[in-house]
Amino acid sequence: MPEKGLPLRITLLGIASQYVHSSLAPWCLQAGLKAYAALPHEALVVEGTVNEPPEGLKNRVISTAPDLLGISCTIWNIRTISGLLPPLRAALPDCVIVLGGPEVSFCAEETLCALPEADYVISGEGELPFARLADALGGIGRLKEVPGLYFREDGRIRANPPMDQSGEWPSPVGPGYLQALNGRIAYIETSRGCPFSCAFCLSGRGDRPRACSLDRACEEILLLANSGTQTVKFVDRTFNADRERAKVLLRFIAGEAGKGIPGSVVFHFEIAGDLLDEETLDIISFSPPGLFRFEIGLQSMDETTLRRVRRRTDMKRLTDMTGRLIACGRARVHLDLIAGLPGETLHMFLRGFDEAFLLRPHELQLGFLKLLHGSAMREEPETYPCAFDPLPPYEVKSTPFMSEGDMSDLHIIEHALDKLYNSGRFIGTLKYLTGDAGIRPSELFFLLGEAIRTEEEGRGPLSLDALTNLIYARLAERLPGEAGLLRDLMLTDRLASTKTSVLPAALKQEGTGLHEARQILFRLFPRTAGVPRAVGLLSEQGGSKAVFCDYVQKDPVTGLYPVNSADLPL
Repeated sequence: MPEKGLPLRITLLGIASQYVHSSLAPWCLQAGLKAYAALPHEALVVEGTVNEPPEGLKNRVISTAPDLLGISCTIWNIRTISGLLPPLRAALPDCVIVLGGPEVSFCAEETLCALPEADYVISGEGELPFARLADALGGIGRLKEVPGLYFREDGRIRANPPMDQSGEWPSPVGPGYLQALNGRIAYIETSRGCPFSCAFCLSGRGDRPRACSLDRACEEILLLANSGTQTVKFVDRTFNADRERAKVLLRFIAGEAGKGIPGSVVFHFEIAGDLLDEETLDIISFSPPGLFRFEIGLQSMDETTLRRVRRRTDMKRLTDMTGRLIACGRARVHLDLIAGLPGETLHMFLRGFDEAFLLRPHELQLGFLKLLHGSAMREEPETYPCAFDPLPPYEVKSTPFMSEGDMSDLHIIEHALDKLYNSGRFIGTLKYLTGDAGIRPSELFFLLGEAIRTEEEGRGPLSLDALTNLIYARLAERLPGEAGLLRDLMLTDRLASTKTSVLPAALKQEGTGLHEARQILFRLFPRTAGVPRAVGLLSEQGGSKAVFCDYVQKDPVTGLYPVNSADLPL
């Protein structure tokens, strides 16, 4: 450590789940040092992922030779961090290591016992406490004045009172963060906290929700949109909790799209569907297609289940407004369900799954409940009994209402849902099967999921062609009288979702009609030079109708290429 009263060399480590995700927390701490520290500490941000070799990540940290190392901990990176700490401590014996973030904030004492290499844990927001800690280590101030700090003293673990979380926080959107993005997803935080207190979540555990100024939010939006990123993601837990503020920001983004904001940038928000109103829908309806992406946490379609986890939801309004948002066709909509909530049986969950799927979202995530440190569901086991994995991410394995076998069946559905629907590969086919064909979505995905699991056992993930052949075979067995129609639907889906030159066996045409169809289409619909085109014949039309796709530009909302059809002269 430097002499008393001298600034520290500080390294701030953020470890994301994938490279495409930037780490916002280290940049928040860096901004906090600039705003609150009395000493001019030098702070360097190091970013990595859980997928990279730990040796390389360790060496990058060691090369910075820090006096103080701050590490942001989440359920997704804590295993990596636990493995990194012993070699880091061995290589940096004089470095002070402090942990923070949601994974350790609510189990700080337990963390210090389990990870002896760590010197301190900061619970709660970190900007001010981390700056105070750096100053105290530099000889300015005392450790006992650092809010939310957990530390060892006289063989015991001590805890300082938590920080009063109020007012604005320093902006992390500076030159360093903008340069480090390098095209990755950019994160922005315009509000903190959540007005709800769901028993499975941490967002409502803090003080009252608060927001930064609208002027600052708009300035950061423009900076991030012009950083080279393709996606700006709001980490606000419920973006439209303050509906009027949300509408101001949505209008601003829509008004700047194609001007101050490059036309290729999209904005992602987490919202409450039942808080949508007519004015918000109007803003979205008149915005450029694909500009906005919305994630709506349904969690369950059963109001009684939601009440058990202390979530207030107007289910009728939620369903109506979410359906209208999807139907307007201007924004991509992602819906979330959580399996394993208290009181919800498999039958109840599948009924809700079917209802959510039939809203026709662009993506439907079937997630599994995780018992986070600090959540009411973890802290009140007598109220919320369940069995869960003791290792991160603490996924629930069974409840008094859902067995391990039930959960296993839902994992089969989840796998098929992701490969067939959320991938965008078979949208039209699945819409027909769960619409006109009358098959329950949950039944369909379980049927196809079992087939996929059987084929993948021992050989790994299927290629797209192998998957297509398998799905066609299973569907043709289920609906033998509609094999031709199924083939046509899957052919259209294939052309729309994938640049295609050679079709899989199940979708290939026999005979010479396809070559003739291509020639006719090239005359009737001239193709732009250099643009690839895929052509197919519809078997239900006896070869008299063709579908074709010119691979120029995807639909900005669905992510699919437009497929055209044409009658052919016999």
